[in-house]
Amino acid sequence: MFRRALKFAIGPSIGITLGGIIIPRIMFPNLYNETYPSIPVQAGLYFVAGYIVSFLVSLLIEWIRSK
Repeated sequence: MFRRALKFAIGPSIGITLGGIIIPRIMFPNLYNETYPSIPVQAGLYFVAGYIVSFLVSLLIEWIRSK
């Protein structure tokens, strides 16, 4: 149950990182000024936060399925 949740959480966290940081910064660079953190720092934070949330949600789904 834990391993499936750990493996599943990688995909959504990569999608959150790409959709929330990488694509908008490439398409609209003039909207981001020097107050934003650098792309690697912000992408890392989004990836870690997205991974944790995705892991917990998938773990909850697996737990509900097992009941």
